[in-house]
Amino acid sequence: MTTESTTALRVHPHSERPTLALTTSALCAALLGIYAVQSLITGLATQALPALLRSTGASLQTTGLAFLVLAPWVLKGLWAPWVERWRLPAGRAERRSRPLILAGQWLVTLCMTMLCALAPRSAQAAGWSHNQLTAVVALLAMAALATATVDIAADGFAIDQLPVHQRGWGNVAQVGGSYIGMAMGGSVFVLLFEQVGWAAAIGTMGVLTAALTLPLWRLREPPRPVADLADAASTHHRAHWRHAWQSTAMRSGMVLVLGLGLGVRLCAGMLGPWLIDRGVGMAQLATFWGVGGLCAGLAGTVAAGALVQRAGVWRALHAALAIEATALLLVAICAASAAPTAALLAAATFFLIAMACGFVARYAWLMGLTSARQPGLDFTLLQCTDAAVAMVGGVAGGWMASLTGHPHSFATAAALGALALALPTWVRRRGGLAATPDQRSPGPQQGPHHPAAEPPCMTSSDKPSTSP
Repeated sequence: MTTESTTALRVHPHSERPTLALTTSALCAALLGIYAVQSLITGLATQALPALLRSTGASLQTTGLAFLVLAPWVLKGLWAPWVERWRLPAGRAERRSRPLILAGQWLVTLCMTMLCALAPRSAQAAGWSHNQLTAVVALLAMAALATATVDIAADGFAIDQLPVHQRGWGNVAQVGGSYIGMAMGGSVFVLLFEQVGWAAAIGTMGVLTAALTLPLWRLREPPRPVADLADAASTHHRAHWRHAWQSTAMRSGMVLVLGLGLGVRLCAGMLGPWLIDRGVGMAQLATFWGVGGLCAGLAGTVAAGALVQRAGVWRALHAALAIEATALLLVAICAASAAPTAALLAAATFFLIAMACGFVARYAWLMGLTSARQPGLDFTLLQCTDAAVAMVGGVAGGWMASLTGHPHSFATAAALGALALALPTWVRRRGGLAATPDQRSPGPQQGPHHPAAEPPCMTSSDKPSTSP
């Protein structure tokens, strides 16, 4: 197979030889497939498996144990340095993102194949035996471990290959793929299970996993630019948490991830219970999450990607924060009033659009905080921080709602959303960040210590910083 359709020749002005760079369309297709597979496993573990366990008579305690499958996503920062060192071998021009990701994706496909024979084949089955349940959870945990490890390499791969001015569309592929994968592993799998049974439903997920791997399989990963290689060699750099913590941009980024996401996470976890408490039926809620949630998420994802491309990352981040704050205020107003069901669902839909916008803008911005020497590790640490915010926000949202009621809980979330509007500028004025994040992990045509060429779509205020 030739690679003319998926690669293009780019010459870095400070390098000694040209490097092959992936075209944006081919790269986005590969990223969409990678992140869809990751979220497919998440959907199976957090949506489909708990519902199926409960439907076959499992206790609530047993059903809750299904969420332990996600432990690798919380802990992946522990082994991220070793993954990054293998992905970017010291003293060698090659990148190993592609073989690592492909190995993980094929392992997930193998787990799906093994799962076909390990559980009841219909919703009317008498129940799950202890051995069956143990095997199902173990295989899903193995798949989650594979996808969490793949995510480290995938984040580094995306940051390596996406030019600064194309990161908006790259984040659309990442976040859009996540929404699609969650829908496939959640609502689509449950519908298939009810119609054709466990084996056929899991087998379909395995086929989808293999199909979603094909876009990456068709690509050839370009080597590291000479400037990046020389910089790593001259500093004897080895990927480590210490280097991330020593970076002012990374420390500021972690603080901002904590501050920017808490209001949204407080609201997101209680949105479903609030709608149920206000009289929305389970069937109506399932349709809302399965259809409305997916469409709203994809709409917000595409809109935010276009905004990043048109206005630049910094302006897009502020716009996304304003949209999130507006959505949180709207939900809080509905919670405190006797609004009809249609208004509640409209507010919830707008919140889901706003949340997707925020994900795209934040991820595009966070990419610029990472180091060219260890982008996968740095971005993983930022993601782990965000995962901690999601966990704390979900628990805190439930606690506040139970003690003070939904109106007070959502009002607190709206207040945090309003405060988040000023947080990036406040940190920048204190010297934590440049007007746009330091683009130290540029696309293949840019070196780690040289100014990025200003693309046509960027204004002078959006030009990347040139500090190392």
